[in-house]
Amino acid sequence: MRPPFALFALLTACLGSTVPPDAAYDADAGVDAALRAPRVVDWRVVDHGGRPWPADAAPRRPIVEIDFNRPIDPTAVFFFGPDAQDLAALEDDLARSPLRVVNERARLPVESFAVGATLRLIPAALEPGASYAVGVGRWAAAADGSHLAAPFVAALTIAGHEAGAGITDAWPPSGAAGIPTGLQFAAVRFDDVVTPATGVRLEGPEGVVRTEAETTDCGLIGWPPGTCVRLTWEGRLEPRRRYRLVVDEAVTDRGGAPVGPWTSTFETGAEPITEVGLLALACGLDEVAQGPLCLWIDDRSISLRALAGAPVRAFLEAGARRSGAVAPRGEITLRLDGLTPDADHSLRLVLEGPSGATFVEALDVHTEPILPPVTITEVRADARGPEPRQEYVELLNSGAVPVPLEGWSLSDRVDREGDVLGAVTPLPPGGRALLVASSFDPEHPDDPPVPEGIPLLRIEGSLGSGGLANAGEPLYLRDAAGRRVSFVPAMPAPGPGICWVRRDTARTGAPSDFYAAPCTPGEDTPPP
Repeated sequence: MRPPFALFALLTACLGSTVPPDAAYDADAGVDAALRAPRVVDWRVVDHGGRPWPADAAPRRPIVEIDFNRPIDPTAVFFFGPDAQDLAALEDDLARSPLRVVNERARLPVESFAVGATLRLIPAALEPGASYAVGVGRWAAAADGSHLAAPFVAALTIAGHEAGAGITDAWPPSGAAGIPTGLQFAAVRFDDVVTPATGVRLEGPEGVVRTEAETTDCGLIGWPPGTCVRLTWEGRLEPRRRYRLVVDEAVTDRGGAPVGPWTSTFETGAEPITEVGLLALACGLDEVAQGPLCLWIDDRSISLRALAGAPVRAFLEAGARRSGAVAPRGEITLRLDGLTPDADHSLRLVLEGPSGATFVEALDVHTEPILPPVTITEVRADARGPEPRQEYVELLNSGAVPVPLEGWSLSDRVDREGDVLGAVTPLPPGGRALLVASSFDPEHPDDPPVPEGIPLLRIEGSLGSGGLANAGEPLYLRDAAGRRVSFVPAMPAPGPGICWVRRDTARTGAPSDFYAAPCTPGEDTPPP
């Protein structure tokens, strides 16, 4: 809560001032107005433990401290989200009141309070990797009515997930109903280190449930690495009751900031559930149907899709190799990598429901011979120039021999062939090519020019079903035999002129396998 401005003079009198002697206000001495005006002296980013962090790698829950030469009214101090204008435009906007609409909408709620002439801003948890800005309007005033000498703006970027924990998953899943009263355990996943586990609890209709809390390997639950807290109890839960998983403010991240409060609810059913069943699922063109399962088998990996009738934890095993996932809505997607090409493999699918009921299916599969080493490396769905005309999908041949592309296809649907290439020049080793619409202009003034040596593989009309959706859609690259050679998951376009770029040459893909960067058609884009 922001304290009234009238308190600032009192706070200054009680706590002292950080005003440098040569900048003290002295009207009788006729000090120059520019020196008398309030101004920013310094600023910094610290965590909740008071430890300093670099502004370009700030904690997820930062505290921004701004030192002024005199206490000022905090109502003209702002914290802006990633949708604000760039720093130069933002500084220009802060020169006069009111803010432009785009920046007003980008303002984030922030707690602020002053200690002397230092103002502390405490926003809510921020997004890893995103950039933010703090700004002070020129109209910020001191107690005597004098205004800031000049507007102030500064940028900060949040570091990766090592910069503080967020809560990503709960088991049972949030909002689930019909959970069996014989639920084996409840769990919460954090994407970074937290302490202590005792700040996670289960609450029922009669209050807090007596549980044992322990930190466990997230992979045993089916989640990616992180910090996972598992709760167990004696006996059964009450039928037809609502329960809450709670993370309280005692749980803190590595920066000392509270991760909670946070809650997730689920409801128990009337009778125990003793079976885990699978529902029918339509498979794609390049998938193999085995009963209710859909398998995509390439040369070095196997991807499995299935649909369960309730929340499950799923595991796909091949010898010592194991892949796991939690399916809150029963939509199971698993991938097992590192297999030998053109070989037989014995797999085992294990599904486990909340009560511990299991479904086990043995699978015998044969991997494909080595596929052409061609991958989708860059996707521009949101061009600066006209759309869908200026969209493209970049291909890379990472192998040592040319790859013929005639008969290859690009589709945005798992069950459709999509756009098929006619006679085109083979893609040379290390070569790149752009899949583009028939009207694509490689020298359009609004977009980066395409180097003249990069082949343009033109498709009649537009890419996909009427162009690449800025909201995101999957992309399937198939060879002339219909085998899926590369895949891009559905991801919203990161912005005009910004592409999704693959981190390596793996033909499969998850959102984490890509990063956003300015588009460089036909050229290598180094990762950040």
